[in-house]
Amino acid sequence: MTTPPFARRPPRILTDADGVTLPKELKHRLAELDRSEVELRSVEEVWQSVFGHEAPPGLKSRSR
Repeated sequence: MTTPPFARRPPRILTDADGVTLPKELKHRLAELDRSEVELRSVEEVWQSVFGHEAPPGLKSRSR
């Protein structure tokens, strides 16, 4: 059984607490985007899947 490339390690919450880790993680995540390993989803779609209802109007207007 193969493992998806984005499942290699647990996700990390990026903060500025570690000045060395932040640039490395950002570079890694941008490389994943470049290799099309990450699927970008709209704010409305993510909101619906997380909260189970339509995104608030203020959030919708900013995403377009």
